[in-house]
Amino acid sequence: MAQSYIPAGTDVICTEMLSTLPSQIVTEREAKVLYGKESKALLNTCDKKLSCQLQCRIKVSYYEGLSSLLLGLALGAAVVALTVLTFGAGTAVVAAAAITTGALGGAAIFYGDKADKSRQAPHECDSTKGGTWELYHSKVYIEKANALLERSFLTCQKGGVVSLVMSHEKALELSKKISDSNKKILELNYYSNASQGFIGSVANAFKASGAGDVAGLIIGSGLAVYDYVSGADENYRNKNMQNQHEYARKILKGEQADLEADGNILKPEMARDAGVSGALTAGEASVGVIGSNGEVLKTLGRWGAEEVSQGNNVSRAFWMVFAGRTAKNVGKQMVSESIKGLKDKTNLQKLGVGFIASMISNSIELGMNKEENNIYEGMLKNIMLSRKQNGNRINIQAHQL
Repeated sequence: MAQSYIPAGTDVICTEMLSTLPSQIVTEREAKVLYGKESKALLNTCDKKLSCQLQCRIKVSYYEGLSSLLLGLALGAAVVALTVLTFGAGTAVVAAAAITTGALGGAAIFYGDKADKSRQAPHECDSTKGGTWELYHSKVYIEKANALLERSFLTCQKGGVVSLVMSHEKALELSKKISDSNKKILELNYYSNASQGFIGSVANAFKASGAGDVAGLIIGSGLAVYDYVSGADENYRNKNMQNQHEYARKILKGEQADLEADGNILKPEMARDAGVSGALTAGEASVGVIGSNGEVLKTLGRWGAEEVSQGNNVSRAFWMVFAGRTAKNVGKQMVSESIKGLKDKTNLQKLGVGFIASMISNSIELGMNKEENNIYEGMLKNIMLSRKQNGNRINIQAHQL
């Protein structure tokens, strides 16, 4: 099939665009090969500049997802705070839960604002300059670089895929469809992360009664945020978005591809979280042992301080024997109480609730990712159909490719 060469000013669309209007591909070089009455440059693989921003979904998705996760965590933390307050926990414990709620809520507002600013970032699409053209003419060169064809597409440095549309009317239609699809994907991403954050956080409210439950809330929230941030690459893309971009590139290249949803009901992080929960339970029991031996430990500490400054070898030897026996006895008590704590019915129930909450959160993530990918696949079908129906070609065409 004959392919048209590409004049400067041709409309482009991107798989990640939120704008309802297309941009145009232009050249920044002093072109010598010109076309038509308007003397438009014919473009080659060096030309990657877009005339305007397309409002990239990538950073918006990252910051909105983080904001919604923090919002979900904050709402769950508020439930934990009310639960320990109702139980009659100490002022310090309630205050810690309330401060955690406020901190998470404040962070949610902060990253929500960053998401809004990312929508209007003035130079976001400049990253196309570091991208790579594919399906260009392998034999024809325009000013020492391979000529672009209507089938050519540009993979942005951040992962989005920019393709050419010869008809302005078709470009307008596609821009609206792609924008609508990406906005739906953003909505799913928002609700997914908010739900996961709330479920993971509110699980700590089950029979919450004291400092250990609030500590679990704080550590669990920190781990949830860590998992979210560490799960994104340097371009702010999570694994599911990376799968989408690779799928788009293969489809536009004419290759067979399947879009796999990232996620699993059972994840390695669940074992880590269970370990943290167990450690907190054991630690809480150990604190009780230390408290019950408080006077003995204080006396031993004062005696040891005196021996350092005033004691002799004989008295220091007596102190060392007594200190060793005391440490051994306290250690045995701590181990014994920790084991009792881990076997306690309520603590086992809390561990079970946490495990189930993780499974539910993981199921939500997997299900939402599948829904996102279904929308993405539909969007790619529209783009591919448009490429087959490309019209308004210029009258200089490549017949031997």
